[in-house]
Formats: sequence, structure tokens, C-alpha cells
Amino acid sequence: MPLTTEEVEEIRRILGREPTLEELAMFEAQWSEHCSYKSSRVLLKLLPSTGRHVIVGVGRDAPAVELYPDTAVVFKIESHNHPSAVDPYNGAATGIGGIVRDILAMGAKPIALLDMLYLGDPGNPHANWLIRGIVRGISDYGNRIGVPTVAGDTFFDSRFNRQPLVNVACVGVASRERLVLSSPRPGDLIIVMGNATGRDGLLGSSFASKALSDNVDSDIGAVQVGDPLTEKLLIDAIQVLVGEKLVSYIKDLGGGGLTTAISEVAAEHGLGAVVHLEKLHTRQSLSPLELLVSESQERMLLSVEPEVADRVAQILEKFDVSYSVIGHFDDSGRIRVYHGGRLVADVPARDLAKPKAVRRDSRPPNEALKGLQPLTRLPTPPNLKDAILKLLSSPNTASKRWIFEQYDYEVGIRTAVKPGYGDAAVLRLLDGSCRGLAVKGDANPRYTSLDPFTGAANTVAECFRNLVAVGSRPIAIVDELNAGNPEKPEHYWYFEMMLKGVAWMAGELGLPVVGGKVSFYNEDSQGRQVRPTATIVGVGRIRDVRRAATMDFKQLGSLIVVVGATYPELGGSEYLSAIFGIEEGEIPRPRPATELRNAKFVYRAIRRGLVRAVHDISGGGLAVALLEMAVRGGVGFEVDLSKLVVRGDGRFDEILFSETQARYIIEADENAVEELIKYAQLMGVDVSIIGRTAGGGRALLRYDGGSITVELDEAASLYERSFEDAIEGGV
Repeated sequence: MPLTTEEVEEIRRILGREPTLEELAMFEAQWSEHCSYKSSRVLLKLLPSTGRHVIVGVGRDAPAVELYPDTAVVFKIESHNHPSAVDPYNGAATGIGGIVRDILAMGAKPIALLDMLYLGDPGNPHANWLIRGIVRGISDYGNRIGVPTVAGDTFFDSRFNRQPLVNVACVGVASRERLVLSSPRPGDLIIVMGNATGRDGLLGSSFASKALSDNVDSDIGAVQVGDPLTEKLLIDAIQVLVGEKLVSYIKDLGGGGLTTAISEVAAEHGLGAVVHLEKLHTRQSLSPLELLVSESQERMLLSVEPEVADRVAQILEKFDVSYSVIGHFDDSGRIRVYHGGRLVADVPARDLAKPKAVRRDSRPPNEALKGLQPLTRLPTPPNLKDAILKLLSSPNTASKRWIFEQYDYEVGIRTAVKPGYGDAAVLRLLDGSCRGLAVKGDANPRYTSLDPFTGAANTVAECFRNLVAVGSRPIAIVDELNAGNPEKPEHYWYFEMMLKGVAWMAGELGLPVVGGKVSFYNEDSQGRQVRPTATIVGVGRIRDVRRAATMDFKQLGSLIVVVGATYPELGGSEYLSAIFGIEEGEIPRPRPATELRNAKFVYRAIRRGLVRAVHDISGGGLAVALLEMAVRGGVGFEVDLSKLVVRGDGRFDEILFSETQARYIIEADENAVEELIKYAQLMGVDVSIIGRTAGGGRALLRYDGGSITVELDEAASLYERSFEDAIEGGV
């Protein structure tokens, strides 16, 4: 069992006696890293989590933020890394089911899903099998519950061949009055609604709190099996229960199952609970231990006043949702569990819910130096046209159409900016107005492997820019920190530095980190950490979705404007990795003051209708960003990069492929440029007019007398088809 000798002794001290097997299983589940955050809790306090828009922050199943005075947005991120490595289809599918239930627990209506997938080499047969199963699991579950998958992020690397990172998020909306903000009270009934409990997912939280074994088949019992049709019934039934204000509290039965749900609710509100396990509806005969730690999916816990229990039952029966009244909350502060009249567990709620925090040792590994030092020598530049085309066809920059076309991203008719067309997804509120929100998820595993602090800070900034680029005002983020074994100082250092990078940049940009998740033990069977990865999901307010900006070039003859200065920053770039196989050097420097200034300029330009297209410059640099805009719009361009604002001396390939932060490309009408320049001067923003959109089906890039011509048809074919070809060819 994952409980240490010291923890077992602590349990004996808490109970004042030898624990029963059921009690040991309860402590094992709840004291796992997955449920208790015992190795991360102290550092998580560094994250700025408050702000004037925050309604509910850290602590509930999902946070809630004021989107408009009458409307809240509820959003959450979660990982299902280990389950997806063992059973990619069910692992990914149940990740979606769990994150949706977190949103339901606040009374919100789920309206969008995101998938942030960090996967292996598509040419590797095992990684290819994982990729296909993960995408299909997300697709099938999301499509069947009628919640569109509208945005996400992907990154491919051989270090993820056997242990992928599958991070998913869900966004919901609710009026302020519908949010479930009340507390359970002594005497409230405990109702478990949804699927019958079975043996699937037994102690899944413990499984997720250790490294994978070589024989992953032995762990298959820890992976839950999803049932999206039941989840759809849960969504509908909870909307009615919340609308009639029949529930005091709602909680998902996720990691740790019944043990975690009851102990956390009781501890948070100073309560105890009496539970009768034999009353729980099951799909097979289960022991008390199994009933306590099963993580069967599509189950939720309700706290209900006895006076309204009959009405709750009527609604659940109307929706054909199974349920059990298994006990009640009291003011004892203890969780007493009975089975067939026999007391099988009697534990203090607070001691069970929150073990002592562990402060782990932290030490940078030797390889960390590669990302903290400048590149000493750049390789000889290749044929730059060939380099551009190879970058466009890299799995990390090519179109992910093969993935998002498997998702029904338009179900619910809210999606105003669709996948592939904007730097973030834009969703309508459907309240009779034009109001909406933007949402995006980002990470760069290469950056955070080379320099976890700066890489995580850059990821926050990237998410911020993506939200701004569609015309929204960013209001909050959540984070998912994926690292290795926290007991190894060299692994824990990456987690610590990523967290501090997120905290610093979020504070600089004024973005509260209102929730998140920590996933440890992401390593192979030899104990090697996969790429440590900080994933960020952000939401923004957009007052008129009709004026949202997209990235596709719109018209011939428009001016092309670059916002922000370019520095020769190739360390950790997609260019060095894809073209030369080099992954080292100091990654681009975060510049939060510039981020804020440039974002304010772009946001105002979009609001005033001065732009036709906007695109953030990120992986692959300026060359890739320009061609993405051209390919998506079917409009070519001619630019002279000698007109670009450049800081420092750089070669042409450094200018083309630098991943300097805080930059955007704008397509603007010639009549709007004078006003844009005036605003830029007033705000101290660097802008460069580098050329125009053009016909002829080509892209022309000039610099100091040289030029590169790329045919749009060839670029489009590589960009749109190469990833799909890699997937199909890797079978």
C-alpha cells in the first residue's frame, strides 16, 4: 500500500487504536498525492488567487468568476495522465466526464470542453495507439453528452511515447443566483445519484500517485469506465434541482470515491457524517472497502434537507437517474460508516481529509543548466524556404484538423469562433445579447523542460495573448502542473519552479489563479521524468462576439503590421528542434510590462474596428505565424522584414523564427493605419508596417536584398495534411 510506515503510525495516533482495513483504505485514498496535495499544498499558497471578479476561488470542485454582473463563468482543469497511458480511450473519456461533473457541482451549465494533449511521436506504434485512443475517447464522450470541444493545445515528443499528459478542461455558465454557494447543515441527507457503484476505478487515486509499472495491464482495474448517456442525464437533472433550489451542496464523486467526497465536505464545513453502505445502489456485490474507495464514474453526492427529499426523488425518477439515500451529516466531526449494522469505520473528518503537508527537498538537476545559459553557437542556416516548409509540417505547428474535426464543436450553437480560425475559442451566451466569452489552453513542454520558471511564465503570457488576440479581456486562469516523483529533489525542483513562474507572471498580468490541479509521478518505468509541463487555461470577457477577431487574412491589399519588437531568441525554439534536433539554450525572456502594454493596444484596436485579422506570434516565430494567416484565409502576402523593429543583432533565420514574447500580427485596412500608429505612439508600443496581403497564390518574404517565395498551395498542403499523414503513417 502507498501509505508509508510513518503515515500508518500517524493513523494509529489519530484513532488511538489499530485501524480497520476499511479505515486504512480510506486513508490510503484520501492521503494520496492525487487527493491530498500533501507535497504541493504549501507552495500552492504562493499563487495569487483573489481578485475583484472572483466569486469562488480555490477549495471547491470548480471556481467561479464574474463574467458580467449577472453572469458567472465556472471553469476547471484536470489531468487523467495515468489512466490514459493504460487505457487511452476510457482514460481520456472519463477525464472528460469528471471535469464536467466538477462544473455541475457549482450549479453551472457546461458549455465547452478543452483538451490539452502532450503526446508521443506519431511514428511510434505505441504512441500512435495512445494518440488515436485518447482523441477518440474525448470525441465520443463530449459528442454524446452534447458539450462541444472548442479549443485546446497539442505537443508531440518521444518522451511522451508511453506516458502522455492528458489535461482537459470544462467551462460552464450560470446566473449568480443559480450558483450553489450554500453549505450543508447537520441533518441534511446524503444522496448519491447517478451510476451504480462497481469495481472499476478501485483506488484510482492511489494508482495516480505512483509511477507506472512496466506491466500496465496490471493497472487496468484502476481505470474507470465512462457512461456518457448517464452523464447527460446528470447534467439535465442537476439543472432542474438547482433551478428549484433543492440542494444545499453538490460534490462530484471523483478521485477517492465516496471516501473523499464525504470527508472533504464534512471537514470543510465542520461536520460529521453517518453512512450506511448497504443502502448504496451497486451493479455487483461489493465489500465495504470496495464501496468506500470505488471510483465508478457518473456519480455525484447531494446534500439535501429532509423536507425537500421527496421532491428531489421525484425529479431524479423523472430523469431516470438512479439514487440512494445513504446517510446524513451531523455535528460530530466524525465519519462513521456502517455496513449491515456493523461499524466498519469511525474516523475524524478533518484528520482524514487533510494530512500533514510535506515539504519536499528541491534541487536542480545537472541538465537544467542547458536551459539557463545562452546558446554559444548557432548552426549554419539551412535553405530557409525548406526550413519554413519543414516547420509548417512539424506536428507541433501543423494544423490539428485531424483532431478537432472528430469533435462536434458546434453543438449548442454557441461557438462563434471555431477551432483553427482564432487564437482562442469564442462562445455566445445565448441570452439574447451579443455577449460572450473567450477560452484557451496552452503549454510548452520544451520550454518548461529547459527552464521551468521562465517556461511556465511564458505559458501564462501565451494564454493571455491568445485571449487578447480574439478581442477579449482576460479575467482569470487555472493551472495544471505536471511533474515527476515529488520524492526526488530533481523532479520536485521542476514543479516548484513552474509554480513560481506561474505565480510571478499571473501576478504581473493581474490574472488570479482561481483553481488548478497538480499531477505528480509522470515518469517512465525507469524513473525518468517525462517533460515537466505547466498547462494554463484562461477565460476572457468579450462584449460583442460579432466583433471577435480571427487569424485568417481577409482581403487583398491590407497592410500587415507587427506589434512588438523582435529579439534574436532561438533558445528552445521549434526551429532549432525541428530543423537541427537541438533543444538547449536560454528560452525567450518574459516581458510582463510589454505584454500588458501591447495587449492593451491590440484589445483597443479590435474594439474600435481597426483590424481585420489578429494572430499571436509563438511557436515557429514570425514566418510560421504569417503563413498560418495566409493559409487559413487563402490570401498571400509580400513583406519586407528589414522594416521590422528588431532589438539586437540577429541573422535572418533568427528574425524569421525567433519566439520572442509579447508580439502580434495585425491585418489592417490602409485607412485605419494612421489611427493605429497614433495609438501606438501614445502608448509606447513598437509597431512595424512590414508589407501587404497580396494575390498570386504566394507568400514573399524579403530581407536585406534576399527573398523567399513560398507557394500557398504547397504551404497549405503541408500545413493541413502533414499531421494527419503522420498519424496514418504511424500505424
